[in-house]
Amino acid sequence: MTSFQWIAFAVLGISFAITLTLTVRRTLSPRVGLAWGLLWIAAAVAIARPELTGEVARVLGIGRGTDLVLYFAILAMVFGFFAVYVRMRRIERDLTIIVRELAIRSASHVDAGAAVNVDDGGGVGGGGKASRER
Repeated sequence: MTSFQWIAFAVLGISFAITLTLTVRRTLSPRVGLAWGLLWIAAAVAIARPELTGEVARVLGIGRGTDLVLYFAILAMVFGFFAVYVRMRRIERDLTIIVRELAIRSASHVDAGAAVNVDDGGGVGGGGKASRER
């Protein structure tokens, strides 16, 4: 076993343990925890038996195992970017709805308060304190 494999197994083991802990504490959903756990295990298998990726690549019609790993990494990144984009758009939409609702509530509250202040302050034609003192 190479020194890289030892280091990679240590990092993958820690990552798997963190994923398991977060899943048990319900910080991650079980489905997401399972997906990450499978990813850590697949990475460990690919590092432990690099010839396996070559065999799978040949079955899929890809020349080398490293190309297969690269293609999967690119697909995973594109999917991840798309998922983050969709989530950000949803958050922006929800934030716009919340801000709009707060602005409407605030404007309604200010308008109601302004009407009270005009009546109490002796505005035009009002019977406030200033007009009674005359």
